[in-house]
Amino acid sequence: MQRSSRQAIALLRSPAAQEAMQQLVASTSFGTQQFRFIGGDRIPEFWGKPSPYTGGTDFLGTPKNHMDLIKKRPLSPDVIEIDNKSPHYKFPLGALSSITNRVTGVALSVGFAGAGVFALRGSLDGVVAACAGSFLIGFPLKFLVSYAIIYHWLGGLRHIVWEASKMGDQADRTSLLEVPKVEMSSKILLGASAALALIAAVL
Repeated sequence: MQRSSRQAIALLRSPAAQEAMQQLVASTSFGTQQFRFIGGDRIPEFWGKPSPYTGGTDFLGTPKNHMDLIKKRPLSPDVIEIDNKSPHYKFPLGALSSITNRVTGVALSVGFAGAGVFALRGSLDGVVAACAGSFLIGFPLKFLVSYAIIYHWLGGLRHIVWEASKMGDQADRTSLLEVPKVEMSSKILLGASAALALIAAVL
């Protein structure tokens, strides 16, 4: 057994076997073409163009600048335009309200952590007094904090209702997760949070 294994290894290491492997690699596009990492896929450098390995795809009408077009193709999922500035799709109100719920949660976590640091240092009362002493600082700050707390609480309550409610199906359209009902609850959530936060800031 060991003798046959040694013979097989010796055969693979022979010059003839090495030359055969090199010819096999040279005959495949994988071993010879240069690749460029574009958009998450490995696109052959000579893809679509005449090269020593292929005649190209000019007969199919491939544009001359096809590699430049590949570099400019949108990301997937297609959220941002090619200019990387404007969104490709308009976010629905339900998505915006969901994102706001997460943003307020992060803001509250960071804010309460910061307040805890000031409290441990014994300077929280001074910060609160300084903010309360100025209307230009105190009122917007009270509104933002109140809005974050109220919106996040009401948003969590809405999710609890969604979890406990009947999901419905595509036929009866009675689910609270139907797009019109999600948009309506999002409008109520945004408006009620703003109104209650304004009242809390005035008090």
